Amino acid sequence: MRIWVKVIREQKIYENVIVEVENLSTYSGITQAFMDGAEALKMPTPVITRTAAQNFFDFNTVRFRPGDFVESVDLDFLEYEICKE
Repeated sequence: MRIWVKVIREQKIYENVIVEVENLSTYSGITQAFMDGAEALKMPTPVITRTAAQNFFDFNTVRFRPGDFVESVDLDFLEYEICKE
């Protein structure tokens, strides 16, 4: 399965990457997918809550805003979306 990870700034896609993931059926699998996506973009990983993981599982997309990061980031939001096969 693949996830499209997008950095949005000023309502435009600033950077994006597609990450191949193995397991999205568990909380740990979703957490690992979020970490892999952030690493692929060479940026810090957001704080991953169970609510964010559940929203991703339920709606196939989730957004992280700058307040969801411990470090300072220059973006409007970081979006993860499941790519349809």
